[in-house]
Amino acid sequence: MIIETLKQIRSHRSFCREKISMEALEKMIESTRYASSTKNSQKIRYALINDEELCKQIFSFVKFAGAISWNPTLEEAPTAYILMCSETPLTSITEKNLYFDMGIASHNILLVANELGYGGCIIGAYNRPEVDKLVQLPERYSSHILLALGKPTDKIHIVDAINNETTYYRDENNQHFVPKLSLENISLLKK
Repeated sequence: MIIETLKQIRSHRSFCREKISMEALEKMIESTRYASSTKNSQKIRYALINDEELCKQIFSFVKFAGAISWNPTLEEAPTAYILMCSETPLTSITEKNLYFDMGIASHNILLVANELGYGGCIIGAYNRPEVDKLVQLPERYSSHILLALGKPTDKIHIVDAINNETTYYRDENNQHFVPKLSLENISLLKK
């Protein structure tokens, strides 16, 4: 059932050193061709990165867990990245709509990554100018979202939120806990 698959699409932040092929990355972005898009504008472009040295350099510019101080070590770093970009200036849609489209596209990417045996994390907290320069984005493009990808080694647990507290946390055994509000708490109206 799709609900069980969706439970597996977590934000993984620790990975083994297994490399992701360019072919696998291309399959992941192939899924975005079928994603909904504001006005069917299809404004997102993708930079696919699996070069080991470039991945190490990008890693130094990334914050992996905004709600906690933890960050993976270089040995746990992603083995690939997908950089979500757009032309600048943006035309025919707003930045708000672009980010909405990127949310849909990034979820499609993570669904396919999961199907291929990989996991990832959608990251907004990275040094955009430095990463854009490292990957040598064409001058008229800028990045917005970075997807970190690899074969996960962390264990993610969905737990019930207590007192509506949704801050995720991690223990010393690389276990990551993600509190989720109950169906009752997220249902605003039932008529």
